[in-house]
Amino acid sequence: MLIAHLNKKLSALIPKGEKIAIAFSGGGDSTALVHALKEHPRAQCIYIVDHDLRGGSNAEAESAKAFAANRGYDAKILKWDHNSPKTGLQEKARRARYGLMGAACRKDNIKYLLTAHSEDDQAETLLMRYERKTDWRGAAGMAELSYGPVWPELAMVNIVRPLLDVSRQRLRDYNQEQGLIWAEDPSNQNRDYARIRARDYLSSRSGLRDDLLSTGKLMRGYMQEEGALLREQFTQIGQIDIHGIITFSAVPYPELLFHALKAGGGQGGVIDRAKIKKLLLSMRAPGFKSATLGGALVARHKDVFIICRDPVAVKGREDSHHSRKDLRGKLGMRLKPYPQIWDGRFSVTGPKTRSFMGSVHQDAELLRPKHRDVLKAIPPAARPSLPVSKHENDIRILGHHDSGSRTVISLVQMRLEAALGGKLK
Repeated sequence: MLIAHLNKKLSALIPKGEKIAIAFSGGGDSTALVHALKEHPRAQCIYIVDHDLRGGSNAEAESAKAFAANRGYDAKILKWDHNSPKTGLQEKARRARYGLMGAACRKDNIKYLLTAHSEDDQAETLLMRYERKTDWRGAAGMAELSYGPVWPELAMVNIVRPLLDVSRQRLRDYNQEQGLIWAEDPSNQNRDYARIRARDYLSSRSGLRDDLLSTGKLMRGYMQEEGALLREQFTQIGQIDIHGIITFSAVPYPELLFHALKAGGGQGGVIDRAKIKKLLLSMRAPGFKSATLGGALVARHKDVFIICRDPVAVKGREDSHHSRKDLRGKLGMRLKPYPQIWDGRFSVTGPKTRSFMGSVHQDAELLRPKHRDVLKAIPPAARPSLPVSKHENDIRILGHHDSGSRTVISLVQMRLEAALGGKLK
């Protein structure tokens, strides 16, 4: 029974007492998920994204909201404000969708967001990845629990997929048994989209579907083994300080360096693993000083390697056309009384009245002697990209700070631990 299945999954995946939000589109899969959890005590909030890409989307969002509200949820419509993008529409819409829901989760103090990805979605994802010539890790497919899989949009948020072992047909059967009506997205018929082509291809190839799912399960097991190996090496050679600066006493395994670059640099883009290998060769050379990759800096500091945010990405190049005002617009933000994400590396919270986030580079002339003393203990290469919080022209916080009305918390360790599948000692 679907309800029993979901209760079991949520108990296993989500810590006791944590609130749960559900992403709801009004489609068949998410309709079944929302209905089946209507009496779950921790499933209280529904997020509905109106992409505003076609006529009638607002009415569909309102209909979904009414469906959820009638079943006792606090339902919210989140609207994408855009300029009608002409290229890369699906990816832009995806990032916008997760960005809206991620921000809503942080504002509502919710760490777990449920999606209705089904077993069929998993098979389609795997087929698309094979077509893009994925490596073996990509062949693992989607996980039931993922921290911040779209970064930084989902920073501080865990995506939970409790239906990955439930078929789309079973969800439709549940809806029919319950007398539920759901909406069908017109884009599900558009073969311009890779997912729809994959869906059509798999519809008459049940054997291939089963093989993809079986291989994905096997690869996920291998990823767990790899994560344990990487955590063990980090315990031996790695450290992370409170500001999110990663230190290695020796050259790490390629995959550990890969995840350290993503976490330390705060970025969410793809890093070419061939470039990782080239970087490792440079790090082993006696004269290595520094190199950048994926928004991160790797630098030799005394007898260790440090990994931090690329300071050029924060302060701009000397020949850049960006003015001081432009840079402030890029990295600066007004504080709010709930967490926001600064440069993909820090959660920042504080009173919104005249409170501003910037970087050490932008506001170096405002640093007081006590802040300069703090900087002396930090490797020089990492200093320019540290955050500062100020009220008018008074620097209140430098780097990590977790007390009072202003908090600046590094997300680096949490992100690296999620990537490696466990706590780092």
